[in-house]
Amino acid sequence: GDPEGCRLRDASPQRASSLLVNMATMTMSMAAPATRAVAGQSKSAATQKAFFGRAAAGSKASVADAFSAMSLSAPTKARGLSICAAVETSVNQIGFTTPPSTGAAPSWDAIVEVGGSQQFVSEGRYYECHSLKGVEPGAKIAFERVLATLDGDEPTFGMPYVKGARVEATVLENFKDKKLIVFKYRRKKHYKRKNGHRQPMTRFLVTKVVKP
Repeated sequence: GDPEGCRLRDASPQRASSLLVNMATMTMSMAAPATRAVAGQSKSAATQKAFFGRAAAGSKASVADAFSAMSLSAPTKARGLSICAAVETSVNQIGFTTPPSTGAAPSWDAIVEVGGSQQFVSEGRYYECHSLKGVEPGAKIAFERVLATLDGDEPTFGMPYVKGARVEATVLENFKDKKLIVFKYRRKKHYKRKNGHRQPMTRFLVTKVVKP
């Protein structure tokens, strides 16, 4: 597929060297810029130097010089990096924008048992739990199952709950969580099932923590 390669393999050493010189001359002719002649002088004497002081086209320059000149003369393209950052907020079902509860969380105020889980909560932040039955967005709720409270640096732990403690909150919205794929497979039984599940969730905003 390469005629020049076939010639180099089949030719004698002298013929191969002459072919290499011709290839180098062609390469330098393609890479070298146009030269100009000065009036009253011969073209060979007036030929300007190219490639940062290396010999111009037609001279006995090496193949390495030609390829290094090509790499030096290639233009460089500057690349720019654009970063787009967006702050996620959501308009809840009671009509106002909920700021994201991100960043360093403050010291916790209480540990409550809600929606089948235990959560560290603080006043002024919102949290999510499994769907609470019978509550609508905007409703005021109170969690009586408080496992612990923190007053300054002194925690109070209940057995199992702290008497007289409660956490008051406002329901922001009821929504469905991200879809989870439930895939069942039994080998050699021709059995395969794929289902999706979106867990109903409730988002609430802690408004007050009553400590004993």
